[in-house]
Amino acid sequence: MPSNIKKLLIISCSTGSGHFRAAEALRLTAQRLYPETEILHIDLADYLYAFSRIIGVSSYNYLIYRIPKIYKFIYLLTDRPLTQKFLSIIKPLLQSGAKKFLKKVQDYAPDYIISTHFAPQLILPNHPPAPLDTVITDYHVHRIWLAPNVRNFFVASEETKKELTDLGIKSIAAGIPIHPNFTEAKDTTGLKTKLGINNNWPIALVMPISSGKITAKETINAIFSYNKNINVVAISGKDNQHTFNDLENIKKSGQKNFTILKNADNIDEWMRIADVIVSKAGGLTISEAMYLQKPIIIINPIPGQEDYNTAYLEKNHYGLKADSSDDLARKIQMILANHDITKTQHQSKHGAGQEKSHPNASEIILKKIFLTSPLTIP
Repeated sequence: MPSNIKKLLIISCSTGSGHFRAAEALRLTAQRLYPETEILHIDLADYLYAFSRIIGVSSYNYLIYRIPKIYKFIYLLTDRPLTQKFLSIIKPLLQSGAKKFLKKVQDYAPDYIISTHFAPQLILPNHPPAPLDTVITDYHVHRIWLAPNVRNFFVASEETKKELTDLGIKSIAAGIPIHPNFTEAKDTTGLKTKLGINNNWPIALVMPISSGKITAKETINAIFSYNKNINVVAISGKDNQHTFNDLENIKKSGQKNFTILKNADNIDEWMRIADVIVSKAGGLTISEAMYLQKPIIIINPIPGQEDYNTAYLEKNHYGLKADSSDDLARKIQMILANHDITKTQHQSKHGAGQEKSHPNASEIILKKIFLTSPLTIP
């Protein structure tokens, strides 16, 4: 390989899908903007020994779905000033369970490293083999992200930037990277026909609901009990057969204008045609909704980071939170009846494009990272 070709390593970790999706958004954008750069995206979890993977990945998934109160306790307990000092003490232990990861980084010999998860910087040496930049994928900065070996912190908003400023840490308010599909211009009317929506009724898109006190079954039944003249599109999640079966039973009972998907590779298209989105409060999903100027109603937020994400949405009038299936159905009706109830619809009505307030985060991040490189910046 010619020595003048730069190598970018992007590292995510499969604790939830958001970290992976943000990394993929960066990879795809880098391929388009910097075709002369070699780019590799790896999942840290693939390079952990079994015990470390159980502790770092499986335990996270178990806690958030099975014992969320314990997860919240741990989340708040570790969001303390001494967190990084403690982690620096146990760093050798973290590295011992990630030797395959460290070897992969060494063998790839990157010129730049981007992390979309807090774990890589905890494992990488205090002086990493290349400049290490971190993209924080929520609207609150938990202190576990703030490792001292990071060159640049990229955060979701000016509010999260101020959080770090108050801690004496500089950061760049770039937004959260979303898939390039979201930034493409597409005809909504044509999409409705393509996706099989053949009437002018409003569309409620229900994203995967895998845990929490409001079930997918309750959600769908409540929406239809308030409004018969509505299209509901529900995504069960490809690994959630139980929810998919519940939704199919609703459809078999004679419920019309109800579309069920296990998964959607074209999720940007479904979000574009929606009049309201129902979802958990993942940083990526709410960033996608804001970019598309879609009002979002949050249910079952994961305690901890998603509580903060929900608070950001409500404070800035981008969305609402529902505490029960009945509350959700009423709030959907409120949004459909009052298009100024959220800032997204208010801005759309008055011609203020959401893209102006939520620019392409991937481009901002990559331009900053490559600022001192010999690459030509678009």
